[in-house]
Amino acid sequence: MIARLRTFVSSDSIRDRALKGTAISVVTVGAGHVLRFASNLVLTRLLFPEAFGLMALVQVVLSGMTLMSDIGLRISVMQNPRGDDEDFLNTVWTMQVLRGVLLWLITCALAFPMAEVYDQPLLMSILPVAGLSLLVKGFHTTNVLTAQRHMRIARYSWMTLIAQGAQIAAMAILAYILQSVWALAIGTIFHAVVMLFLYQRYVPGIRNRFRYDPANMREIFSFGKFLFISTLATFAISQSDRAILGLAIPIDLLGIYGIAFTLATLPSTLSSSVVGSIVFPLYRMRHPSENPVNRANLFRARRLVVGGTLALNVSMAMIAPWFVSLIYDDRYVLAGPIAVILCMANVPLVVFSGVMHAVLAKGDSFRVMIMNVTNAVLQTGFMYVFVMSTGIVGAALAIGLTQLLTYPLLAMFLRRYGSWDIRGDLVLMSGGLTATGLACAWHWDKIQQLL
Repeated sequence: MIARLRTFVSSDSIRDRALKGTAISVVTVGAGHVLRFASNLVLTRLLFPEAFGLMALVQVVLSGMTLMSDIGLRISVMQNPRGDDEDFLNTVWTMQVLRGVLLWLITCALAFPMAEVYDQPLLMSILPVAGLSLLVKGFHTTNVLTAQRHMRIARYSWMTLIAQGAQIAAMAILAYILQSVWALAIGTIFHAVVMLFLYQRYVPGIRNRFRYDPANMREIFSFGKFLFISTLATFAISQSDRAILGLAIPIDLLGIYGIAFTLATLPSTLSSSVVGSIVFPLYRMRHPSENPVNRANLFRARRLVVGGTLALNVSMAMIAPWFVSLIYDDRYVLAGPIAVILCMANVPLVVFSGVMHAVLAKGDSFRVMIMNVTNAVLQTGFMYVFVMSTGIVGAALAIGLTQLLTYPLLAMFLRRYGSWDIRGDLVLMSGGLTATGLACAWHWDKIQQLL
């Protein structure tokens, strides 16, 4: 038994790297959520809900800047045959640095309009400070991307976890001293700085230098032009709920929604980590369209990941109100029923998580763009209409309904590349919606408080 374990740990086969990477991703994300919940437990007792609402709006801007400026640098390293070439990596790093500087300047420019639109004057000063994290992240080494490309993510994962622990400790200390939202804003910068140091010092690989290579830049832009539009859409998909809710509900309730959202998306965050770090490289190395064996193995792997994620999602839907009442004070009690309805809305997101990587692994960023833009347009429209009429419940409805309505388009794209798992989709979707629907029925008396 010990000999087999040693062989597995030391093995460098694709299969064993995938298994080890999956285990590391699960442990890292799980430990990260444990740290985050411990942090929330402390911070919610030191700060008011309004602080979390303000930071939710700040994160809308920071996430938006990151997504809307994505020209496919990470995917280019993952997918390009020259992804290990030093000149190519240095070109990517140079573009990343320039992007970080530009993002910070744009964040500063957005501070005044955001403060006016949401009637929160404090955003004028918080946004430029928190935006410095984007500037710092621009200098992060490309060795992290190389590690992900080859599914050798152990050291990178531990460094990420250490940085998160340091950020949480710093925010707790600052919250105790400052008793204001500034603790969260400064903690955001601190996290980026710690990651910069740890990745540079402990993730093996090249030492990045500024490099201007027109041929490499043209190649990256050529591949990333559709990804740029695609990530604009991804911003709308991932942030439209908080952006629109911020116009329709009080800032303290937005902070409570943010806490519920963190709880409800714990399973999908875990799934996304595994899919991004492991499943996408597997699609690149062993694409389902190449032969029936690849297809069967990848479908099986996906079903296991999604099935496990749905089990966690259903469990969270069942226990969320009890869990919230246990670890948070009465000011945050509504986070429980909000998390229940979000868990049900997230079922389609979990089932379809990462399936378009099969398309992207073949270099087809155009169809990925079409898929994301379609989702973005529908979800943003539904979100505005439903939120303005039914509030938070409308936000959950918009998220789930959009994914279901765009499934035919998704199936068409996946079928083109031999990656449509209709049987798995139907079984997983019906099981997930039935189980979370039962959870909603069980907690209906609490959900009625939101109507």
